[in-house]
Amino acid sequence: MNFKKRFFIINAGILKGSDELYNCFQNGKRCWQVKENFKVKKSIFLTFFLFAAVIAAIIFGTLPAWTEEKGAFTKSGRKAIIVVTDRLSLSDISPELMPNINKIIEEGALGLMNTKTLGVRGTANAYATLGAGKQALSHDSAALSFNSQSVVEDIPVSEQYEARIGKKAPSEGVVCLGLPHIKYSNEKAGVSGVGPGLLGEQLHTYGLKTAVLGNADIKDEFHREAATIAMDSWGRVDFGDVSRNLTEWKPDGLTLYRTNYDALLETFQKIYPAADLIVVETGDLYRIDLNSDRALPEVIKKEKAEAIKRVDEFVGNLLKTIDIDNTLLLIVSPCPSKEDIKNNHLLTPIVMYGDIEGRGTLTSGTTRRNGIVSNADVAPTLLNYLGLPVPAEMTGRPMEVLKAENALGTLSQVNNDHVFVYTARPILVKGYVVLQIIVMLLIMAILLLNPGLLYITRPLLLWLMAVPLGLLLIPLFRFLPLPLYALGAALIAFIVVSAAYLCWKKEDVNLFMIIGLATALAVLLDVLAGSPLMTYSTLGFDAMAGARYYGLGNEYMGVLLGASIIGTASLWEKYRGVPPLRIKVFTALFFFLTLLLTGYPRFGSNVGGTIAVAAGYLFTFLFLLDVRIGFRQIAAIAGAVAASVVLLAFIDMSRSVEAQSHLGRAVNMLLEGGLSAAWDIIYRKVNMNLKLIRYTIWSRVFLTLLGALAVAFYRPVGLMNRVREKYPYIFKGLLGILVGSGFALLANDSGIVAAATSMIFGTAPLIYLVNRVYEDTKRS
Repeated sequence: MNFKKRFFIINAGILKGSDELYNCFQNGKRCWQVKENFKVKKSIFLTFFLFAAVIAAIIFGTLPAWTEEKGAFTKSGRKAIIVVTDRLSLSDISPELMPNINKIIEEGALGLMNTKTLGVRGTANAYATLGAGKQALSHDSAALSFNSQSVVEDIPVSEQYEARIGKKAPSEGVVCLGLPHIKYSNEKAGVSGVGPGLLGEQLHTYGLKTAVLGNADIKDEFHREAATIAMDSWGRVDFGDVSRNLTEWKPDGLTLYRTNYDALLETFQKIYPAADLIVVETGDLYRIDLNSDRALPEVIKKEKAEAIKRVDEFVGNLLKTIDIDNTLLLIVSPCPSKEDIKNNHLLTPIVMYGDIEGRGTLTSGTTRRNGIVSNADVAPTLLNYLGLPVPAEMTGRPMEVLKAENALGTLSQVNNDHVFVYTARPILVKGYVVLQIIVMLLIMAILLLNPGLLYITRPLLLWLMAVPLGLLLIPLFRFLPLPLYALGAALIAFIVVSAAYLCWKKEDVNLFMIIGLATALAVLLDVLAGSPLMTYSTLGFDAMAGARYYGLGNEYMGVLLGASIIGTASLWEKYRGVPPLRIKVFTALFFFLTLLLTGYPRFGSNVGGTIAVAAGYLFTFLFLLDVRIGFRQIAAIAGAVAASVVLLAFIDMSRSVEAQSHLGRAVNMLLEGGLSAAWDIIYRKVNMNLKLIRYTIWSRVFLTLLGALAVAFYRPVGLMNRVREKYPYIFKGLLGILVGSGFALLANDSGIVAAATSMIFGTAPLIYLVNRVYEDTKRS
């Protein structure tokens, strides 16, 4: 049969509801015929999906070239300076204490920087992350950085360095003697590839020079972690001075040592012409924070105010010595203070000034959030400014300026909003999860002891299904205090259930349909709008946690998966027997569009979510069409899922590096890093999943939901078979949710979360219907 005829028949069959394609095999001979009434192979819908995917790729525009070839690097003469003001808070920046930095903010850009690292949120890991361009792990011995010409314990540092590292120390530079401990820490944690030192390594590869100045030493302790920002992978910095020549003894002060800014500025002026990147450690705020438990709060406040004024004065003097038209200046606070960590103020200020375009607030391709960037974005920003390529191993992206007025006031409000979400999240989420566990344990006890009492749990089951919608909509009222905020989310869920019950009181399946489809539609609309509700939902992603900043988080990915499947399955149940063509077409289009929004890079692709949703939807559609699942069907589904991911990866890779989502970055890492990068990704995802399964409360609720399902399958005896017979499509929807949850568990680095949030939409309706069937059985 020629291709045109076959194509016409296939698509005619699809347009007629996939009911009229005749393909028979008789006596080993293939024959093709067209009849008015015959049954199509249900797996033909895979052709529809792939065909639609190709159409979608065309609709979303002509894809640009993958990358442009870069010519040989030519030194631009530009310079970059990082002034480190560790433990500086956004609230510390005021016109009274910091007039120079306030002026810089007005003429430059201000951002809130996420301070998450691979290990504990501390100085060593924070500085290493800045120098790695990705979340990094360091070691306390990173503080042991010294001038190459110094002598420690009567042994020249250059000799100690060569004995430990096996390389020559730079004659006028700084070396990190703690590098072996840093590398061992990363190996022990299973972190592969270049970590701390990646920024300096890239600069040295292209012949640029680095420098580091200053320290945060206290009595009897070295604190010179700033060298890890500028060092290369061998712990070398070309120029600098981290000795105590740049500090002064102040016996009447809290910290005894403080930075000698006159000496620091003088040393900076000597090194400035030779270095391309200069890291300046101011140190005093860190010293005060280390000693904050040794003095009264009012004394700490006074010392801190004085230190902030001295930092500001130094920055003002620094600006007078540099060519600001050819220099990028970053003022960075790598780690929050003890007090800020205690109060959940985990975002720190970052200021960009100098040779930049516009003024306002900072953003990046990492976060896609107005005013928020990641600490991993610092290194790519510096490389981009100096005209160097950003290594694929760096997960951060160059920062950009968004035009805005009153950046300080605006970001103060943004910071407060995120602090509220971060504080409310464990309370509301754990409350919801604990309530699920209690209800499911109650249901198991009732099923085992007295199934007739199960009716008392029906309103609770519907309410549990509606809570994710309530938690999604309540950010519209995020100005409420926490108790009212929690009560508002519960009230929204109650209103949704009440409205659905009043409208569809006579048909239970309609309750699941309304709650499921309403929840899925709300999530999809929020994703289309840029996730403004999910950003401030306690069930959404958290900018302070730093796992995800945009798109679809794993919590609502699971909600979307479960809600959409139970909603469409209930729709099919409403039209028992043979669902009309429009229901089949609606389901196919709805599933396809949901899959597209889950994975399309413009909306923030969730790669693991794309795999889980694609698998869950394909299996569900096959179940609904009564297709027997065999090896060929599973192979076809695996191919369709793989094709979906490849297509989305192709679309993402066609965009600029700065605009690529997690998928594009992962592919870039695989292309450049090969098997090592693949192992790094797999190890990180598996390790994160195992950690979450072991410690997160989501694993408890997932197991409880499965336990309730298991009990419902066997008690009362034979009742589940009657549920399957009376509500076949909802039962098939449950099977689809189980498949999707399984793929979410395997494909996501926090898959247990998605699996748990999706399962509530399978377990609750099924137990609800078990009670209905039990009551009908008793009546008969």
